[in-house]
Amino acid sequence: MPHDDLDALFASPSALLTAGPEAFRDLPVTGGGPGREVYSQAVAVLDGAEVSRVEFASWLHFAAKVLGHDAYATLVAGAEPEMPWRTVWAWWRPVGAYRAQPNLSGDAGVEVHEGPDGQVLFKLWAALAGERWLSPATGEELLAPADGEFTARPFDAPVEDGPILFDPDGDDEDLHRLEAWEEPVALGGGRILLVEPRGLVVIERNADARADRSAVGSDTASPGTGEPWFAGPTPAEAPLDTARLEAAFGSGGVLRLPPAHQPPTLTHAPTRELIAGAGLPGYWAAGVASFTLGWTAEGARQEEPGENGLLRLGAFDLGYADRGRVFVHPDTGAVWMVRNAEGPFPFARDTETFVRLLEAVCRFMGACWSPYPGEDGTGDFLREAAALDPVTADTDTPGGRVWGHLFAAITELGVWGY
Repeated sequence: MPHDDLDALFASPSALLTAGPEAFRDLPVTGGGPGREVYSQAVAVLDGAEVSRVEFASWLHFAAKVLGHDAYATLVAGAEPEMPWRTVWAWWRPVGAYRAQPNLSGDAGVEVHEGPDGQVLFKLWAALAGERWLSPATGEELLAPADGEFTARPFDAPVEDGPILFDPDGDDEDLHRLEAWEEPVALGGGRILLVEPRGLVVIERNADARADRSAVGSDTASPGTGEPWFAGPTPAEAPLDTARLEAAFGSGGVLRLPPAHQPPTLTHAPTRELIAGAGLPGYWAAGVASFTLGWTAEGARQEEPGENGLLRLGAFDLGYADRGRVFVHPDTGAVWMVRNAEGPFPFARDTETFVRLLEAVCRFMGACWSPYPGEDGTGDFLREAAALDPVTADTDTPGGRVWGHLFAAITELGVWGY
C-alpha cells in the first residue's frame, strides 16, 4: 500500500471500521501516524478476539485514550456513535510500551472516597506506584485531602440504579472483556472503574447505543492479530530527561547538580551534562538488591578520586551480605565496581548507560510481571540491556554476573520475590 494511501486510511476511523484484516497485512514500516498506533493497539489488546463493528469502535476509542490521542478518540466516537461503551480516561500501560508507570503489579487497590458536598475522589495505593489521589472525572492526580475530610465509600453502597457495565452477573455477556479486568466498581451514571496490574480506566455505557446491537450489525469477526506499532522512537532511542527518571525512581528521587556543585575533578563532559540535566537516581531497588547514591547536593563537591583514580558514586546492597561499591572514572565516565574484595572491574561503559540500565529495570517491571498475551517483556528487556552494554549479557565477566543478579529480580522472580 503506498505511503500516502496508508496515511489516509489510518486517518479515518470510518475506513478502519469498514476495512477487513486483509487490508492491514504486509504494511510498510513507516506511515500511518496516530491512527495506525491506535488501530494496532486495539488489535493487540483484543489478541484475536471476535467482536462486532460497533464493539471494535469501543476498543479503538479505548486504545486512543490509552495512548493519549484524545483528538483521534473524538473522531472514533463520531465515526460510530452507537458503540456500546466509551472510555472516559485511562491511566494504562499500552501493549508493547515499556513504561515505569503505571505499574499496579503486586499489592495495589483503589478506593472511592466521599467528601463534603458530594465530592468524590479515588485513592490509589500500590507498592510500585505509591499513594495517589485521582479525579474520577479526568484521572488527574490531585493533592491528598486533609485527614478526615474524605472517607471510604462502603463497598456495598448502592450507586447505580440500572445494570452495571461488565458486571459478571449482568446482561453484557456478549461484550468482550479482558481476562485481567477485576470486578467493576460502579460509579453511577453508567460509569465504572476497572483496575488491574496494567493500570486503571473509567468507562461509561453509551446512552446512544442500541439495546439490540443486531440492528447495527452484531456479526462478530476478529480484526486479526498483530504487533503494536509506534510512530516515535523507543525509550532506548530517546534521550533521558528528569520526568522519565522520576517516573522510574520516584518524585524527588533524582539528584540534579549544576556544574558548580559537581566534583571539580569530574572532567568527562557527557557525565557532567547528564548530572546537570536528567540527573542521577538517589535510590533504586529490585528484588533483594538496592542502590544508594553516595553523593548529596551539599557534599558532591568534596568528592575526590581514591587510590585507584576513581570517584565514588554509590553502592549496591546485593543481598545476603554481598556489597558492590560503584565508582566513576573522572575522565572517561566509565563505571566500575568493587564487589566485596574483587575489583575494580568494568561495570558500565559510561554513566549514562549505568543510569539507563537501572531505569530499564524499573520500566520493564510491569511487562515482565504482568505481560499481555504474546508480549515478551523479559526477552525485550534483555535485548535492550545487551544493546546498551554487552557486558550485561556476558556472565563470564564479574560485571555480567552482577547484572545477571540484578536483572533476575524481574526476569526470573515474580512481583512477590519468588
